[in-house]
Amino acid sequence: MKQLISLKKYSLYLIAGIIILLIICFCFLVGKEKGSTEPGVLKEQHETQVTLEEKQESAEKEPTSIVVEVKGAVRKPGVYVFMAEDRVEEAIKRAGGFTSKADTVDINQAAKLEDSMMIYVRKKGEADKQGQTAAADTPGNEQSQGVNVNQADAAELQTINGIGPSKAEAIITYREEHGEFQQIEDLRNISGFGEKTIERLKNQLTVK
Repeated sequence: MKQLISLKKYSLYLIAGIIILLIICFCFLVGKEKGSTEPGVLKEQHETQVTLEEKQESAEKEPTSIVVEVKGAVRKPGVYVFMAEDRVEEAIKRAGGFTSKADTVDINQAAKLEDSMMIYVRKKGEADKQGQTAAADTPGNEQSQGVNVNQADAAELQTINGIGPSKAEAIITYREEHGEFQQIEDLRNISGFGEKTIERLKNQLTVK
């Protein structure tokens, strides 16, 4: 009877040992599968990243098209499509070249083209006309033609809108006592010439 009980205990221990051994083997196999899967995922992610970088670099290297307008003294003014690395010289050629009246002095044909760029070729003499018009429209030019407060007499000063006999005499008196005006703003030292009045007279007077 005692031998039978010992045999049963031995069988239970044996079964428990086998179960524990199976559990250990199972855990080892599962861990091995996970270890073999993760490098594969990392490798796939790395390959995907490399592919995206290669595509981006390839896209950057590929020349893009740009649109440029050429007008003025050229034979075929219009809008043309170019590659990003093209130069102004190519744009002029595509527009039929310069006309006989073209002023090419200010055209830099070696410059790179840019998207939405407009190339305007002026005619000979056009630059001079534009310069004369700009000079005539500048406030400084109008001011230089104003009445000189350092030299004008009372009659000349009264031709300015806003300056009457009393103010004209005050300007002359101040000029005689203190010397020439250095700037129009010096008129504020005379009674009756406030900031608003001086601002209104600025374009009509000069100190030179």
